[in-house]
Amino acid sequence: MNEYVLFFFIPLAWFVTMFMIEAGSIVMYPICRISTYKEKMKLVLGSLWAIIATSLVWLVVSLDSMFAPVMFATGEALFGILMTLIIILAFHHYLIGSAEGADSLGKESTSKLLFILAAPLALLVAFLGNTIFTSVFSGYGIGLKLPLTTVATVLEKHELPEVIEATHGSIQVFYPNFTSMIFNPFNWVFFIGIVMYVVYFTIVFYGIKERAILGFAGLTLSIILVLISTHEWLPIVFNNAIGNVGFWIYIIILYLLLYASTYRNLPWKQAWIFFFTFLGSIMFGVFTNGNILVDAVPPTGIPASLLLTNSVTLSASAPILAGAGFLVVGGVTAVSYKILYKSALEKAARKVETK
Repeated sequence: MNEYVLFFFIPLAWFVTMFMIEAGSIVMYPICRISTYKEKMKLVLGSLWAIIATSLVWLVVSLDSMFAPVMFATGEALFGILMTLIIILAFHHYLIGSAEGADSLGKESTSKLLFILAAPLALLVAFLGNTIFTSVFSGYGIGLKLPLTTVATVLEKHELPEVIEATHGSIQVFYPNFTSMIFNPFNWVFFIGIVMYVVYFTIVFYGIKERAILGFAGLTLSIILVLISTHEWLPIVFNNAIGNVGFWIYIIILYLLLYASTYRNLPWKQAWIFFFTFLGSIMFGVFTNGNILVDAVPPTGIPASLLLTNSVTLSASAPILAGAGFLVVGGVTAVSYKILYKSALEKAARKVETK
């Protein structure tokens, strides 16, 4: 697998894991009946804004830097659904910010209502992101405007930038079929599997002992659905996972994390579940062997390495992107944890002591 393709999964996995924290917290907050966990969820939601926004920027910049030649060619296929995702995410964050403001003014009922309104938007953002993800890897909903042989020849000779430039950017190699992109069974089965994992993730993240059984059921159902969906529609991932001992060790670790977080009060449980979720996302990328658009370009799809920009640009951009990820994303995370989350916990503790 090309090292630059693998490198791209780092910002992708980081953003996905970060958004899981927010999505799990915002969906669980209205239905959680235990006030201690609800207060923690509210504090976490308030500390994630800058991290998620910065992570998304890092992901987009990485995509544009590493896969610049294909951005014009795929724009027509993915632009509409991506812009819809971004707009809904903006409204989602607006509601969370308004809920935080209402809470600071002592308007608890208004704050709760705004959090409730933000929850379905989080699910919609997650679904649209999942749709883009499954479409890119499977090819469902993405059609070809040019003959397959022409596309293959252009990609193999790395002539896509020259072809686009010669036509003044008018060529759109791929076009969307939104009905197929959204309503194909792979997208739905995989999405439900991810939702079940987010249930497990949230229970481990907060150490909710009272919902440990639900976490066990969520993880088990998630594994089953992800394996079924990849077996049926992305067999390269399924075959690589089933035959890999490390995958099964990873699954056992996830169950152990659930037990240790809920029944044994595992120290730094948030960091552990974040790390292993991040690692699992990277693992999925490795299992793809770097192939995408399996349905659009059968039988094995297109190696993502054919869509990379030229080697000189890659060599220059990779260390810059790595440095940006370490300094910007890492720095924002540290600041958000220290100033927003930790200070908020201390403030909440002082409030309890004065009552």
